[in-house]
Amino acid sequence: MEELLTKSKAIYKEAVGKFEPDAVIAMVSGGNDSAVAYHVAKEIGVPIDYIFHLNTGTGIQQTTDFVRKYYGNEEPEYIEPSAGDAYENYVKRKGFIGKGKFAHMIAYHILKAGPLRKAISKHIRKGKRGVKVLLLNGARASESKNRKINLPDVYNADPAQKGNIWVNIIHHWTGNDCRKYLDGHEIPINPVTEEMCRSGECMCGTMQSDEARIEASLLYPEWANWLDELEQEVIKDHPWKWGRGQPKWFKDLKNGQMGIFGEHEKYEDQFQPMCVGCKNE
Repeated sequence: MEELLTKSKAIYKEAVGKFEPDAVIAMVSGGNDSAVAYHVAKEIGVPIDYIFHLNTGTGIQQTTDFVRKYYGNEEPEYIEPSAGDAYENYVKRKGFIGKGKFAHMIAYHILKAGPLRKAISKHIRKGKRGVKVLLLNGARASESKNRKINLPDVYNADPAQKGNIWVNIIHHWTGNDCRKYLDGHEIPINPVTEEMCRSGECMCGTMQSDEARIEASLLYPEWANWLDELEQEVIKDHPWKWGRGQPKWFKDLKNGQMGIFGEHEKYEDQFQPMCVGCKNE
């Protein structure tokens, strides 16, 4: 463990020397990795100025409650950038975002990147130029193939705001290392993480499986009711569900490639007198 702490300290010192930050933010999701990153940073003496928890508006409420209760009582100032009702507004206008990496990219910018940049501008930069901010996160090299692709380096500057530098302070840690650290330091763990093996802070549907939805629905019926009600409203105009992409026939219809149907867009509205039996199936 000492060797890992030494590596984390070296990562932070190099980041300070390389970027000369004006502020340090600890990003906490409610998951285990970000919890380890935060406590490791404190242990090695990182002067954390703020704790940020992004509220996507799609997650399990119990995760947000846990983060507020625990991290809200820590000494660094706690700030909760929120996407508000951005997700609901988007899917009501355009339908559910879809599935996979491209869909996730859209959701990321709407639910996380945008609110984060606004919060940093409001609370830290305050209209000043050239303010550099280190964002400490719990990304690890061994976590997943996706992490290796999207966060290949220990330091990653935000393309949209170069002054926001992400620092993977536990870059070299494994999942077992993190668990040992949490247990050894008796750090409170989010109950949602224990039950679902994920923080549950974002359940937008772009990267979650149907099984994840079923599991979350059984454990957290309030979240399930919210999503079920939203889904029923959305599919009236956009006939595909959470975790699904826009069907090709609907794209073709919108693009005018099925104009022979006339002005109506919904299948059930089409005049098809020779197929009444099929439509009633």
